Formats: sequence, structure tokens, C-alpha cells
Amino acid sequence: MKKLIYQIPTDLFELFVVELNGYGLEIINKDEENTIFAIYAEDSEVNSLKSAVNEIFEDLGNGKIVLEEDLQEENWEEKWKENFKPIEIPPFIIIPEWEIYKENELIPIKLKIAQAFGTGLHATTQLVLSLLPKYVKKGDSVLDIGTGTGILAIAAAKLGASKVKAIDIHDKAVEECKINAWENQVNIDCEEKSVEDIDDLFDVILANLQIDIFRKYFKYIPSHFKKYLIISGIFKDKEKKEFLDLAKAHNLEIVEEISKPESPEKSEDLWYAFVLKHS
Repeated sequence: MKKLIYQIPTDLFELFVVELNGYGLEIINKDEENTIFAIYAEDSEVNSLKSAVNEIFEDLGNGKIVLEEDLQEENWEEKWKENFKPIEIPPFIIIPEWEIYKENELIPIKLKIAQAFGTGLHATTQLVLSLLPKYVKKGDSVLDIGTGTGILAIAAAKLGASKVKAIDIHDKAVEECKINAWENQVNIDCEEKSVEDIDDLFDVILANLQIDIFRKYFKYIPSHFKKYLIISGIFKDKEKKEFLDLAKAHNLEIVEEISKPESPEKSEDLWYAFVLKHS
């Protein structure tokens, strides 16, 4: 087992995470200039993982490896278990795959440890999870664009959505979606597909993506939902204004807006989520 420690400018980190969709990250240190993070990989995966990371760094124009460490296999699983704690986002509670939720107050969502470790569930994911109970109703059809681990699709299914499709352009993310759906005993169609290839109509669409992705692909989304479009991944007021202009250009109106700080230490750096409908 290897621990690969990397450094990348903080303003590129979120883009890196999107591009590397399918791997769990542990953030070691993050400030205004740089983010230092670790990726854990089996020995057999190290070369392919390092190549994938280097390709993304080349595309972004920055990023470097800082350290490569060997880890003892017997300590690996224990490290996952020590670092992943249940996270409550009512009405959901996110738990690692090895835990059993015995209470009745919250809806459990299990995540495969390789995906869950170190992420802490990003603020954008938490924002969408908090909106779902209000806008996803029993019997709805739901599409999750850029599904990653499949967590939002799983949450929709557990709320009673009758048809749930989850798409992602990364094959590893699609596999993780399938595994997590199985762990949660829900029926989700996890498919490797790009947003411009959507060919069905859904009651609700979920899209937790980055602003640069919305710039290129948002035009493909509005014609494929009937009731609500739930958007997240919008950071700070500059991106918020750009997204609201984009929504207005496609004749969409805001039903609800919520936000969450990047971290307790950066309360002024807000992530936004929006619920939209057709005007």
C-alpha cells in the first residue's frame, strides 16, 4: 500500500477533485495558496494512479508530488475506520460500509471506504442532501449528473424515487456508484455517460458540478426536467452571479437558495446550492 502526497494551488484543487472523480482524498493542509493532500493506493494501482494524476496536473498547468510512502497493509483498514466518522445531514446519516445503523431517526447511507475516507463530504454534497427531502417525492424519476460515489442518487432512491439514473464520465466512478447502490440495497441505473447524451425526461435533476462544467454543458440540462433542477458546486459571489445569469438565459427561476461555508475558518467563502424550475 502506498500513500502519495501531492501539492496543488488551492484555486485548482476543486477542479482536480472533479477530474480525479473515483478516488478518495485526505486533505492534509489547505490555505489560500496551496492544498496538500494524500491519495492511498494498492501497489498494483500506483503507476496508473500516478499517471492519471500527472495528466490532470499537466491539463491544469500545476501540481506536484511531494512524498511517496509505504504503508503496512494491516494498518490500512484501521486507518480508514479511525478517520471516517458518521456524518449527519438530516434526514440522512452517512456511515462507512462496515457499520450498522440501529436507530430509526435518520436514513442511513453507506459509503465504500475507499471513496469516503478523507472527504468529510464536501459542503456542496451536504447542501444537496439537505434539499432533497423537500423536492424529491415518492414515485419521482431522478437523474444525478456527475454522480461520483452515487450518494445523491442513493439518497433520492431512499426517499422513494421510483426511477433513479446516475451518470458520470469516469468509469471508476460508475463502478463505485454500483457498489454503493448495492451496499444500500437500492436500484440505481449507474451509467458512463456525458451530460450532452441525456435522452430521457425526469421529474428532478441533480447536478453537483463545477462552474466551468456548467459553462460548457448547462444548455443540455433544462429540457430534461419537469419539476425541479437542484444545482450545487457554485463558489463565492462571482460564480453565483454567473450561474444566475446562465439560469435566467434558459428561462429558469430560483425556487430556493442555500449556502454553506467552505470551512469554519473561512465563513466568508460560501458554496451555493439552488433549486430551479421552468418559468
